[in-house]
Parts: sequence; structure tokens; C-alpha cells
Amino acid sequence: MKRVVNFLIYFLILIVIAFFITGLIYNNEIKNGSLTFTSNWQGEFIDIDGEKIRYLQQGKGPDILLIHGMPGSIEDWQPIIDSLSTNHKITAFDRPANGFSTANNYDYTLKANAILANKLIDKLQLDSVIVVGHSYGGSIAATMATIKNNKIKSFVIVASALYQFYPETLFKITSAPVVGKGITTLITKTVAAKKIEEGLLHAFAGNRAILTDNFLVTRTQLWSQPKVFYSVSNEQVNYAQNLSEASPNYKNINKKISILIGDKDRVFTIEDCKRLKNEVINAELLMLENTAHYIQFERTDELLKIIKKHVTYNE
Repeated sequence: MKRVVNFLIYFLILIVIAFFITGLIYNNEIKNGSLTFTSNWQGEFIDIDGEKIRYLQQGKGPDILLIHGMPGSIEDWQPIIDSLSTNHKITAFDRPANGFSTANNYDYTLKANAILANKLIDKLQLDSVIVVGHSYGGSIAATMATIKNNKIKSFVIVASALYQFYPETLFKITSAPVVGKGITTLITKTVAAKKIEEGLLHAFAGNRAILTDNFLVTRTQLWSQPKVFYSVSNEQVNYAQNLSEASPNYKNINKKISILIGDKDRVFTIEDCKRLKNEVINAELLMLENTAHYIQFERTDELLKIIKKHVTYNE
């Protein structure tokens, strides 16, 4: 029996060492990504605090900043960019560790994202900005609303957790010290595509009309990078604590906020959106029937209407 126990201990040690070494070997992909930026992709790059951030600007007029979710990229805003850019200047960007942006110094927190977004506003000289955030991006927007910034006019929060979050067990494992990067690499090289499709099907409530082959191929290319999977793991694990730190300050928000949520989204996310509406004086809530998580794809016109309403809003 003692031999068996010793064998298992040595075996586990070897596994830990193997995952640790794998993480070291692929550490560059964890920081910089594994997908090459070519002319097939839109955007250009700007350096913010040592991170190479891909961004896209389109159109002229009032500034609108779009912040994607977890995971995500500029491409998540395709349904609304062309329409809005006819009369507005749209800025969308890949958050650190997403799309083609790096993760050299990223700590996978809402606060870090809020600070980076405010610095992006400064560097690109945006003004009177309407900040639109989807999912995790909406949580970032809510965190930004607790930080004074006179260059921001108002916020649109789309399908976002705001007070509570429950990370998946898998992501607790892949964010673990020592072995997390190695396990992440193994998953992204093997079963990531299946995991992404399952997650998107759930997010779209099984709506295959929206989840086209092209949509799935693009997301699989972007999201199966080790840096993206590792980022999701850490952002999920940090999410609840980050919200608990930010949410006590919601009551001090004085900017206009519009909140959109679908009735087929997660129960706790719906609860959070209702709670924020009741807690913030200048907040409004739009509940969308027969709608799941990706409102910009499912209810594009309603989202566009709300954003355009913010353009004409006088503070």
C-alpha cells in the first residue's frame, strides 16, 4: 500500500512539473497571443502602460466607446458599428489579453480595465463620451462610473453582472498558481473549440440563426488563444471580489445610465440589473423579452435606439 501511495505522490509531482514547464514554454502566447494580425483584421495599435492595445475608430461626430465582454473583441460590436458611425465617432478596442491586445502587465481585474479605458479616452482625445459595455464590459463601465472623469457623458450597460458572479470550476483550475498556464495551454490545444461553441450556444439560448458558422469560426480563432482562455479564467475568479469592491460606490453615481437585459439571461444577472436601476438615481432599465445574452446581435435596433438617445441627452 505504501508503494502505491508513494507512486501516486511521485506521479502527481511529475504532472505538476509537466504543467509548470508547459506554462513556461507557452508563456509568450499567454502574454502576446498565438494569432497573427493580418490585413484580414480591422484596427491599429496603441501602447497603454506597456500593453499593445488594438483599437478601431470609425465615423465622425459625438464619441461612443464600446467595451466588449469576457472573452471578446472588437468584432463583438459589428452589428452596430456601421450604423452608429454614420453620425458618431465610434471607438472599439480589444481589452488586455483579448483579440490582438497583449497581457504583459495585466492583473485581470475590473479596476485595471476601468483605468485602461480612461487612459484610452485621454490618449485618443475623446470627449463627452458615451461608454457602452457588454457583459464584463458593462461591469467595467459600472466601475468607471464610480471614478470621476469629466470626459464621460453617460453609460449604457448591456447584460452585465454588477453585484454577484459565480466562476466555473474549470476556470478555478486553469487560474491556479504554478499549473494554471500549463493546463490552459493543454485545453486550448485540444478541446477549446468545443467549449467555445457550447458557451456561445448557451449565451444565445440555442439560437442557431445568429450563431452562424462564420461567427463561430471567427470567435474560435480569437478565443482559443491561450492568453484569452487564461484571461477568462482569472477574470472569472476575480469577478465576485471585484464587484464587491466596486458596488458600494454605485450609490454615488450621478451620470445617466441605461441598463439593458434579456429575460433569457442568467437569473443573477437579471437581479443585478434590476438592483442597479433601483440604486442609481439617473438609471433606467429596459427588459427585453425572448432575448438572451448578446443583445447587440439579438436586439440590435433596441440597443441602437438607446445609444442614440444618450447622444441627445442633456446632462
